[in-house]
Amino acid sequence: MQQQQQHANFDLLAVFKEESAANAAEAKLRKEGFGDEEVFRLAEGSVGRGEFREHGPNRERSSVFLQTRTVGPSPMLVALFALIFAVVLGGISFGVVDFELKSLPLLPATLVGVVIGIILGAILGLTRKRRVQGAIGQDMSKAKPADTPAKKPAGNAGALTVVAVRLPDPDNISRKSKARAILLNNGGKIDRSVGS
Repeated sequence: MQQQQQHANFDLLAVFKEESAANAAEAKLRKEGFGDEEVFRLAEGSVGRGEFREHGPNRERSSVFLQTRTVGPSPMLVALFALIFAVVLGGISFGVVDFELKSLPLLPATLVGVVIGIILGAILGLTRKRRVQGAIGQDMSKAKPADTPAKKPAGNAGALTVVAVRLPDPDNISRKSKARAILLNNGGKIDRSVGS
């Protein structure tokens, strides 16, 4: 039900993408006891400045959660690889010198194997593939930009996609909250330039 109304102060103003959504919101408001003197239908742009509230998670914080960083090698892992390779190559060099090459001194040959093992283990530990921290599955190329009623195509010019509410008692918080919830649940964007 459309009413011609002078542009007075409204308590709530919600802009919808389609006129059918605005119709559903208006019907729900009327079902919940809001009368003809409280609910108004307007054309988009006739009232308000288009300052829309963001309901839900703050979109500006998404960049914090999408940050990634490459983690360098762990010093513990490098030391572990160096120790393992030192023991293995030291044992191999000890065995080769003790059983096959009796002409070489046992202790210096084993120490050379340990040093080579430490060097090889450290190199392997430092050159391992670096991990990426923070990559938790979001791909911003697949994310669609936030829809706002201001980005609506011009083909809907003149459509009654705005539902305005003027309450006889603007201090009645529960009634105002109920109207706001109905408008939001039906897909409306609340214009914060209207009301308080």
